[in-house]
Amino acid sequence: MVSLSRPAPTRDPITVRATIVARIEARLSGQLTDTELAAWAFDRFYAEELGSEAYEAGAEAAIADVLDALMFVDDPGFGLDEEELRALIAQLGTL
Repeated sequence: MVSLSRPAPTRDPITVRATIVARIEARLSGQLTDTELAAWAFDRFYAEELGSEAYEAGAEAAIADVLDALMFVDDPGFGLDEEELRALIAQLGTL
């Protein structure tokens, strides 16, 4: 029996500011939980660290800072409220 496998879904190898903003906005609108946002940010942060993804050229430091903040958003000690999440969006837009 021949089994046809589907190719693994591809991921954009470059993390851009617009993608991060979209994720934060999804969290603000209730489409993502803190846990989902933190897991996504963790994956992006360490994918760059391991060399499997890169950050948008010219925005590397801002993206790393924002992802660092987001990957702990599900921890009560590091949670971010709506105002703080919006400040992260603004931080990404002021490069």
